[in-house]
Amino acid sequence: MSIIRNKHHKIYSGIKISFYLFFYLLILGSTSYIDLPFNYYLEIFVLRSCMLIYSAIAFFVIFHLEKRPPKDFGIICRMTTMKHLVYGLCMGAISILFITGILFLSQQAKLEFSWQQPIFSTNILYILLLFIVVGIDEELLIRGYMIHTLGRYNTTYVVYLVPAIIFGALHLSNPHVSVVGFINIIVIGILFTYMTLKTRNIMMAIGFHITWNFFQGGFFGFNVSGTTTEAVYPIILLKDNLWTGGDFGLEGGVLTTLTVLLVGLLVYYLPLQKTNVQRHHNTLSHDTTYKRAT
Repeated sequence: MSIIRNKHHKIYSGIKISFYLFFYLLILGSTSYIDLPFNYYLEIFVLRSCMLIYSAIAFFVIFHLEKRPPKDFGIICRMTTMKHLVYGLCMGAISILFITGILFLSQQAKLEFSWQQPIFSTNILYILLLFIVVGIDEELLIRGYMIHTLGRYNTTYVVYLVPAIIFGALHLSNPHVSVVGFINIIVIGILFTYMTLKTRNIMMAIGFHITWNFFQGGFFGFNVSGTTTEAVYPIILLKDNLWTGGDFGLEGGVLTTLTVLLVGLLVYYLPLQKTNVQRHHNTLSHDTTYKRAT
């Protein structure tokens, strides 16, 4: 048996993903040495946009090398998938509003100023654009490439767990990372995978990812995976515990765990109209993965 190719005479998905991830991290790491004469948030936005461009080029190459169209990776832009995107955007925003409301009611957080004193600046716009780019880029990498590559010849458990663990590992270098935070990132990754398999495209995961990050950081000023940003309504945490998540942000708290589980139930019961994705004739395992998810 070949150590490179599986019984279908295809290169093992793990090898493909390892190479893709290696070059992705290599380019991501190289951007940290680039110093642009920009505002901090604009600089980060530009550098992450470069990563998105890299992802787009990488996918273009993959489409031609593997002779698989974008829809085989869940990249579908049509009316149905735009609805999925809107669902994701709404659920991400409402989730953070829900968690914040509980923290307010339990007197574990408060506004730094008041509801009548929102802070608007060009930095908030850059932060929004940054989270849009990050959401698209990371979902192309994890839910776009990884789960659709693993899903062709691997079991459902592999499709759910491996990308989610890699997604969590990508956040281990973030400031103030905690055990609960790491676990929550994995749980969120599993939710994003479920969204992708349920809808057969990555648009809902992208939408949720964007507003989940922006409403944490750019709107309320919670740390996003340990990273601090400016905000429209800065929040002051009155307590540092397992509910608030401490310096890692909401993702380090058990409220996030419970909220993500609730969102998973909501997605399960949503009467979502699936896209009609025609997959390759030999992707039986991939088809089974989709069926089990629904």
